[in-house]
Amino acid sequence: MKNFFNSFTQLLFPNLCVCCKGYLSNQEYFICDMCNYNLPLYEFNALKDNDLRKKFWGILPVQECLAHLSFKQNNEVQKIMHEFKYNGNKKIGFAMGLTLGRLILSFDKLDDIDFIIPIPLHKKREDQRGFNQAEVIANGVSNIIKAPVLNNVVGRVINNKSQTNRNRLDRSINTEDIFKVMNLKPLEGKHILLLDDVITTGATMISCGNSLLRVKDLKLSVAGLAVAN
Repeated sequence: MKNFFNSFTQLLFPNLCVCCKGYLSNQEYFICDMCNYNLPLYEFNALKDNDLRKKFWGILPVQECLAHLSFKQNNEVQKIMHEFKYNGNKKIGFAMGLTLGRLILSFDKLDDIDFIIPIPLHKKREDQRGFNQAEVIANGVSNIIKAPVLNNVVGRVINNKSQTNRNRLDRSINTEDIFKVMNLKPLEGKHILLLDDVITTGATMISCGNSLLRVKDLKLSVAGLAVAN
């Protein structure tokens, strides 16, 4: 009876791939095997002078920085992020966080992470969306690397305008002094992984990261599910 009900539900509400909108098999989850195979990976993490690292040169001293996917307008990654952020499909964000966590495990410089801090949203925006997308991804990463997520030590004290469709200069101006570390003591001498969903210009990471680096002897690394290029 249960199998019949599941089959009937599938007929009325079929599971479709978020990228190609094709039907998913029972073994596939949110993205079909073909689209998953063709996801554009960010393949330059090992290069010391890659474009991701250059976003932070001379502005934010980091131990390590990496991203899992390459984000471009209208590519598969944007479709996944839209389903996650704007259609409220948090299971996708958590699953992608698991994948990012496996990537992080492969980096020797990240084997001593003490805490994961997701880039916080302002309370007003988080209430509107219903969740913080970076925190959902961070929970997936935490499940793999076994470092706890801290979501109450850094606050977003200014509700700046959305970064979407802003250029690099506008983004930098829009993110100045918008974060505040609420509790410094637990972070002293720790290696922190600062995490966001998509790293575009790096302005948000830089603003939040520099707030964290006011903590005594703190080491900072950054990671994004994707990097825009």
